[in-house]
Amino acid sequence: MIPVLAAVLLTAFLAGCGGGGDGGGGNGAFATVGQDTAKPDAGSSKGQDAATSRKSADASLCTVEIYGDSIMASNGSAVSPATTLQLFRPNLLVVADHSVGGMSLGVLAPVFPGLARSAHYVIIENGVIDAWQGRNINTVIGEYYAIIQKVRDEGRIPVLTGFSRQSRGGELNSFQVQLRDFYDAILQAIATNTNTTFADWGQVPFFGAWDLLDFVHPNKNYSDRLIFKLALTLDTLTTSCTDTLLPPA
Repeated sequence: MIPVLAAVLLTAFLAGCGGGGDGGGGNGAFATVGQDTAKPDAGSSKGQDAATSRKSADASLCTVEIYGDSIMASNGSAVSPATTLQLFRPNLLVVADHSVGGMSLGVLAPVFPGLARSAHYVIIENGVIDAWQGRNINTVIGEYYAIIQKVRDEGRIPVLTGFSRQSRGGELNSFQVQLRDFYDAILQAIATNTNTTFADWGQVPFFGAWDLLDFVHPNKNYSDRLIFKLALTLDTLTTSCTDTLLPPA
């Protein structure tokens, strides 16, 4: 079982690094912005997700909404990451951006089932705050599983971004940066185990502090690379979506 494996790995990791912590959830208000569209048919796996997209040219299947923290909410410019995704992929419609600074997975997970959604693809970026805090790994795993299942129960398709990278300095020490790596590896294992599409932001080229505004938050160049990786990942699921499917702005 993944939770058992995670617990064993975390014990070994903490022993090697000489520390750890149980941590709590992040903080910050939650905002919801969106519009109503028809609910799509359910998809139970990544393979089925892609097949569902290919079978229909319904514009409602070419919609996206986003959950994230400050890394997804801003990039230090007037053009947000969500807007950048819309610019990169005009064949998709970003109907809602729920990203809020300080929105940890621990804050999102309890309220997630009660939030209204309308898009076919639901992107989840949250979780790196929980990694820095060293929250209980089995609790984090359970929260991801519950969110993924809830999205699928609604007939939507979940997409996990994985975590962007940070540098030691400012708010983060070297141990917290290492925790980011460990929790990101666990998230990738969750994606594999649940057959959920994973953008793997950790594989995006990263040039250290030069790519960051404050050792934590991506600048516009790095953020754009992350969003382009997300766009490429969505391409594998949205082969039936073309510019002609969506009404002109």
